[in-house]
Amino acid sequence: MVLLVRYGELALKSTYVRRALEDRLAENVRDQFAANGVECVVKVTRGRLFVHADDEVAALRLLRRVFGIVSASAAKEVPSDLDVLTKEVAAYARGVLASGQSFAIRPRRSGQHTYTSQELARVLGTAVQDAIPGLAVNLDAPNREIHVEVRGPRAYVFHEVVAGPGGLPLGSQGTVLAVAEDDAGMVATWLVMRRGCRPRVAGREPFLAALQAWDPRLAAMEPMSVPSLLRLAEEKWEPLVLACAEGLTAGDAAPFVLRPLVGLRDADVADLARRIRAA
Repeated sequence: MVLLVRYGELALKSTYVRRALEDRLAENVRDQFAANGVECVVKVTRGRLFVHADDEVAALRLLRRVFGIVSASAAKEVPSDLDVLTKEVAAYARGVLASGQSFAIRPRRSGQHTYTSQELARVLGTAVQDAIPGLAVNLDAPNREIHVEVRGPRAYVFHEVVAGPGGLPLGSQGTVLAVAEDDAGMVATWLVMRRGCRPRVAGREPFLAALQAWDPRLAAMEPMSVPSLLRLAEEKWEPLVLACAEGLTAGDAAPFVLRPLVGLRDADVADLARRIRAA
């Protein structure tokens, strides 16, 4: 098995910027795995990361914590030759489908092949129905979707898609200061992390521990008031970017202040806090 990792807005960047972000994303995956004692090999291609790891369950759990990843799937890697691919998909279907269920083939191709995506869906769908009598095709709401992603000479077959946090790779957008002394502060910090910023966090447990699960290199500082943090920032860091939920008054001047929770309801913040802790 190989873990097929997808990213989103990175692909919209210029060639130079995209490559730099892809390299950063791959390095962050390696950091996350190393911090948790899970071995992996990461290969970067345009539009995808391929992660090889022996512990599939642990690998998927860790990939869900890596900012920049939109989704990941544990996939079976096979040749893209149509005859071989057809046999492999039929065998794969026997392990995830049963008579009486409905299914859909979701093909996707990249590169030059002797078949189109529509032809691939038709041939594979027929082979799956022949392999498991009693199956019904349902393209709108099937019991199971079998995805087949063909990339050049290789193809990847999978049925589960695990969502990631999305955003940009951590560390790709500079450093910010953050305050995490409650759920709101923890969520505000996490949101700027999702935009690629690496934070220096003034906070306390258990909020720091929850954030460290998302950033093994999290720079934690002792708890301090927002005014004290601003004074410290003026002495040591330039320019100052402060991410916080609340706590600034008109007298607390700061060149740049990020307020990630603006526009979020209390229920939204609570949902995000649960997600952060559950990682």
